[in-house]
Order: sequence, then C-alpha cells, then structure tokens
Amino acid sequence: MSLIQKDLNPGTGDQLLTLDTDTNLEWLNLTATANRSANEVLAGFGGFTTTHGFRYAIGGDIGVLYGHAGITKGLTEPAFLPSPNDSRNHTGIEVLLDLMNGKQYLAAPSSGTDSRIMSYGINGGDPLWFVRYLSLNITRPANSHTEVNPLQSLDYRAHYIGSYLVRNAS
Repeated sequence: MSLIQKDLNPGTGDQLLTLDTDTNLEWLNLTATANRSANEVLAGFGGFTTTHGFRYAIGGDIGVLYGHAGITKGLTEPAFLPSPNDSRNHTGIEVLLDLMNGKQYLAAPSSGTDSRIMSYGINGGDPLWFVRYLSLNITRPANSHTEVNPLQSLDYRAHYIGSYLVRNAS
C-alpha cells in the first residue's frame, strides 16, 4: 500500500492529507468538508479549491485510490459475492477509513443485522455527480464493500458527507 498520512499545514499535526505515492496525489480528509454542499466547496469554502489548489476527484481518481488501498468489492468484483480478496478488501477499507476519516458508526439494532462503519464522500463529474461510500462490515467482513449513488443536488449537505478533493503533491 502506498498511502501515507500527512499534514495540510506542515508541522501542525492536523493529518488532513493522505498522499498516494504511486500517483503523487494528495487527498483531503473527508471531515474537512463534512456538512458542506458541493456548491459551497466550489465557491471556496475553507480555501480548499482556491488557496490550497484542490479539485473535485472524478470517479476514475477514486477508483485508483481505492485500488491502491486494496479495495475491490463494489468496483472490480460484485459487492456481496464471496471472493478470495475478501480479507484484503476489508483491510483496505479499514485503512482508508482511518486515513480519510469521515466515519459514521452504525451499530446493529438487533442480532440479525450488521454493525458497520460507513464513510460518504461526494465526487465530481461531468455532468453527473455522485456520493460514494465505503462500508466496513464489522459483523461480516466478507460483506465490506463500496457503492456509488447519484448526488441529487449540488446544494445537498449532511453532517456525515464530505467531498473527495485531490491535488498534485507539491
């Protein structure tokens, strides 16, 4: 795995970046833009797309990031079918959730359901925008996967959704 946590503001310990050394891209932590709509981020919230030089990641960017983390379920493999990659996939999601943060814990309401840790992020598109999510299934690791759904509005915001922003490493 070629993912390293870094500071956005050097020496502060903020750990808001994940560097993919294979692509030389820096990814902003999802919590930095949580509860902000895509329009707010595009308009300059936090200076991420202006001062700091980030852009919205497109699906291909995210697919490469997920692949470098070892995530396959929901990308190159069906989300809920057994695979020889189940363990690697589960570990990849766990590592990426730790690096990018934006986690929401969903406890199982009963013994018949799964406990999961979820992460949601908006990715840019032309013309379509999407919300991608990672699901770390604690109860059944083989069911850990990623999915994507259309973003209904560029003004939509939620406390648990951040934006996948990326830039070239300096």
